[in-house]
Amino acid sequence: MGIVVHCPNGHRINIKAALAGKKGFCPHCGAKFRIPTAEQLNPPPDLPAARLLPLDAATIATLPRALAFDMPAAHAAPPQQPDSVPLHPVIAEQPDLSWCIAFPGGEPTPPMPAATMQAWLDSGEATGDEVVWRSDWPEWRPVRDVFG
Repeated sequence: MGIVVHCPNGHRINIKAALAGKKGFCPHCGAKFRIPTAEQLNPPPDLPAARLLPLDAATIATLPRALAFDMPAAHAAPPQQPDSVPLHPVIAEQPDLSWCIAFPGGEPTPPMPAATMQAWLDSGEATGDEVVWRSDWPEWRPVRDVFG
């Protein structure tokens, strides 16, 4: 049986379960990483399962927002928006892929889903100097070339 893991650059990889805990490399970008073990991929059985609670928009608006600890607040990824938000055509062509943003002089963001990338574009924070990466692209691209 196989397991699904992500390389340090966010590429989704199907790996044989027998390789868990060993060193591997990403066939997409060549990044070397340790393949997570079953314990790292699955929560211990003695922990209660998380439940999703339905919340209305007014309640959600009052909740505090966490910012990534390694990014300035101005560059933190915005919260995910519902799937009903129209996606930019480049995002919509592969909405299940992960995205990253690299800001000038800073570290890239962790991989984020398409809805979060769209929310960042909609927020108006993009200056055009950033570069973006999608998990099926071999290299980073200037945001103005991708979404211009």
